[in-house]
Amino acid sequence: MRTERKMQGIIYIHVPKCGGSSFGAALRLRYLTSQATIRPGPRPDLPRTFGALTGEDRIEADYAQRDAELARLVARGTRCIAAHVRYNPGLHATAACDHAHVTLLRDPVERFVSHYRYLQRHHPDPARAPTLEGFLDTPDAPRLASQYLFYFSGRSQNRCCDLPRAIETAIASLARFTLVGDLSDPAAFARGLRRIAGPLPRLRRNRAPSPTVIPDALRPRITQLCAPDIAIYRAALGLDRAAA
Repeated sequence: MRTERKMQGIIYIHVPKCGGSSFGAALRLRYLTSQATIRPGPRPDLPRTFGALTGEDRIEADYAQRDAELARLVARGTRCIAAHVRYNPGLHATAACDHAHVTLLRDPVERFVSHYRYLQRHHPDPARAPTLEGFLDTPDAPRLASQYLFYFSGRSQNRCCDLPRAIETAIASLARFTLVGDLSDPAAFARGLRRIAGPLPRLRRNRAPSPTVIPDALRPRITQLCAPDIAIYRAALGLDRAAA
C-alpha cells in the first residue's frame, strides 16, 4: 500500500476558470497531512504600499507575494500545493525539482467569457463594464484574455514588449510540466493525476450556474484578444505531456 511519505510532490498551477477547483481540492485531500493552497486577496505580509496600488500594479504586487509564498511552502517540504500561482522556472529547477508540475487548460475564448461572467457574479465592480461587449473595449480585456501568457511566462499582454518571445517562453514552460490537461477531456486529466498521486476522491466544486455561451457577434473580437493564449493552448495540446 502506498503511503503519503512516498508520494511524489506536486504543484498544481490552477489558472482561473479552467474548471480546476475540483481537481485541486481532490489533490489536497489525497495529500491531506502535507498540502496547502494560496488564497487570493489581501494577506498580512503585503507591503504597506499595496493598498495604494491599482490596476496591473496591484495585480503584479499580489502575484509577487504569491510567488514568495509558493517558495516558502516548497522550502517547508509541503508535498502538494494547489493554487492560483505563476509558474516559476527557477524554483522548478531547484527546490521544487522533485515536484511534478501539472495544470489544466481550457479553450481560451470560453475561458475568457467564463472569467468575465464569474467576476460579474462574485466580484461586481462599478468600474467594470456591465456588459461583455462593453468590456471588450476596456484596457482590462487583454489582461483577462491572456491568462496563459501571464501564468506561464510571467508577462502581461498589456505590458509585454516582445509578445512572440513571451508566447515562446510560456510554451517552453508548459513543456517542462509532468501533465497538461484540457477541460474538454477531464477524464484524461484525472487519469494523469492518478498516475502521479494515486486514487483521488471525486469532488465537484465551483460550478458555473449555466454553460458558457459565446455570442456569435462578439466571437471574432474575443478571438483576437485571446490570440496569445490561443497560440499557447494549441501548442500545449501538442506536447507529449498533454493528458491523453
